[in-house]
Parts: sequence; C-alpha cells; structure tokens
Amino acid sequence: MRVVLLSTILFGATSLAAKIYAASYAGTVTTLSPQRTNGSYGLSIVAQTKDCGISPSWLTLDEEHGLMLCLNEAIGATNGSLTTFRVNSNGSLTTLDVLETITGPVMSAIYTIPSDPAKRFVAVAHYHADMALRFSEGSAVTAYTLDPTSGLLNQTQQFIYEIPAPGPVADRQDAPHPHGSIVDPTGRYVLVPDLGMDRIHIFKICPSSGLLQPQKPLLVKPGSGPRHAVFWTPKTGVVSTEDTILYLVSELGNTLSSFKADYSRNGLTFVKLQEESTYGGSAAPSGSKVSGIQISPGNDRIVVSNRGDATFGEENDSFAVFNCTTAHGNRAANLSFAGLFPAYGSYPREFDINANNGAIAVALQNSYEVALVQWNEHTESPGKLLAKKSLTGEIPAAIWGH
Repeated sequence: MRVVLLSTILFGATSLAAKIYAASYAGTVTTLSPQRTNGSYGLSIVAQTKDCGISPSWLTLDEEHGLMLCLNEAIGATNGSLTTFRVNSNGSLTTLDVLETITGPVMSAIYTIPSDPAKRFVAVAHYHADMALRFSEGSAVTAYTLDPTSGLLNQTQQFIYEIPAPGPVADRQDAPHPHGSIVDPTGRYVLVPDLGMDRIHIFKICPSSGLLQPQKPLLVKPGSGPRHAVFWTPKTGVVSTEDTILYLVSELGNTLSSFKADYSRNGLTFVKLQEESTYGGSAAPSGSKVSGIQISPGNDRIVVSNRGDATFGEENDSFAVFNCTTAHGNRAANLSFAGLFPAYGSYPREFDINANNGAIAVALQNSYEVALVQWNEHTESPGKLLAKKSLTGEIPAAIWGH
C-alpha cells in the first residue's frame, strides 16, 4: 500500500481531525493536536484529565462507540483501576466509570462475541512488580463487561498465577508477569504474554457468554521474557487462518520471534518459525530492552521499539524494522533485518502507527515526551522527526484517535 506524504494528508493548514492521546505516570492523560504552521510541525495540548488515577499505563479505544479505556497501574499502591471515558469531538475526555482492580494493570484488549456483537468485553493483563503488595493477587488476567452505551464496567473473571521458584532471570522472573493482551484475528481467542513465566496464556472466548476459557499455553524460550505480540494476516479483506502468523517481542532476550498459528477443533496452537535479535546480527547493547511492536502500513514490515540502547546518541534509542513478506506482500516469509532507525528520544515505550497515513506517535518514557515521526514511504521505515511535545512525568503510552 502506498503511503501518501504527510505534508499533503496528515496536516491541514492548522490542525487535523486526528488526535494523539498520551498517558503519563504523573497521573494525567493528555490530548495532543498535531499542527502545521508556516511549514513547521508541532503538537499542542488541547485537553487533559487526571481521572485515570496515579499511574496511567495503557489506553485502548473503542472507536465505534467513541469510548476510551484507561488502565491505572497504580505504582506503589495496593490497587489499580480501570476508567472509561467518552471521547468528545474536541479531543476532551468525559469520565464515565472508574472500577477498582487488583494491582498492576498494564495492557487491555476489547473483544466481542458473535451472539451479540454490540456487547463489549475487556481482557486485562496485570504485571505485578512490588513484592510487598498482595503478591498472590498481582500477577493475573482479569476480564470485564463494558457497556458501550453507558461506559459502565463490571468484573466477571480473575485468573491468578503463581510459580514455585524464580525463572532463569531471577531478578525479573521472581513471579508471573502477564504483560500483554491481544485478540486473535478470528476474534475467538485472547492471548496474554507472561514475562515471568516464559509463556503465552491462551484463552478461548465463549461465543455465547464472552467468558474466557483457559487453554494450553504456548511455552517459549526459557529466560526470554515475552512482552507484547501482534498477529499478521494477508491484506485480502478476509481473515485467512492458513496464513496467520504471531510475532512476539521478548524483553529479556531482546528478540523478535514468529509462530505459525494452527486452528483446529482442539483449539489454537502454534509452531515456531524463527527468532531474531532486535539488533539484527549484532548483540543487544547492555541494558537495552525491547518494548512495543506494530505492523507497517503496507503490511509487509514488523516495527519494534528498543529502549535504553542509545544507538543514535545519548538518550536517542531505536526502532528495529524487519521484512516479513514475500515480494508480492501476500504471505508471511522469513524475517529479515532491515535496519535500525532513530526513535528521537529515550525509552520509546509504546508507539502507534496511523493506519491512514503512517504517522507514528511515540511515547518516549524517559524523555518525558511524545514524538511525531514520519513514516518514510520510500525506505518503508520510520523517517524524520516532525514534532515533539514535553509533558510532565514518564510517558508509557501514546495512541491515535479522533
């Protein structure tokens, strides 16, 4: 797919309809408006709320219903929380519901069921990090119903995990650490990478009730620390279970792995295809940690963010880009490393590539900034820096919305 140049589609004379929403560990969710004035690009604050709690960690949009779900990791507190917002046309957020949770919610996924597609359900991964705070309750997956009209939440399930002894990387794998939550392309399964247990928890979604049903997990390389994942399917408009690939980034191993999905009557299983360093053929720099993962606008490259590597200078970490399709772009192939590209700041945590124009919103956690980066249509990689905005506190998440 050809990506149109940002100067002609992303920005109008003053600002564009799309907004960037950024979560800060300082306790705010900020709405940013990209703007272009006299050939210069900028990000301006148009709204801000403190209603998500003390440590907002993740943002999820239900664009169909104009809702946003915000997770409060509540670092240092005994409980986390989930907040639903109404997303207003001017970018401001109206609080609808706040629900207390067990500690450490870090990523959520919204899903539906075929018997009632208007209903919404939410699966949340809880990464427990504080040994002093309710150890047995912090490493978990929880599930909720979400009323798409009122925004009201109700908890329905809670899965608590424990391990008898620390994993191979004892200081990071002292306990289970569910870190991600994604829905498969068929909408029938929820997957949760667990950094502490070196596995991906797999849940089948009950098609009539929406309840999560635990399945046999996918075990990954010991000590790798799986963090986040994405599913790849051909861009044909029809989900092809024959060509569904799972791409997984593992934080402790600094690796990108691919798995072939196998759908059968017995459930969803995977066959490992490949594993590559997020630095290509080079060893990962000391202290670096892979973080986010996205698929490129053309559906032919995997983009991941590397934290703490200073590849492009002090406090200037990197994106790693991998080719993942054949020349025709319609079937996943062996991963091949395409190179490292600047993230324009320190600790690029989560990032979101605009599907319409390729612009990248980047949460630069340790720079206390949100960056707007152009997608280079010629090199098919992150390109030049368009704008930055400093905010208060560490920034773990930045997403596009309207």
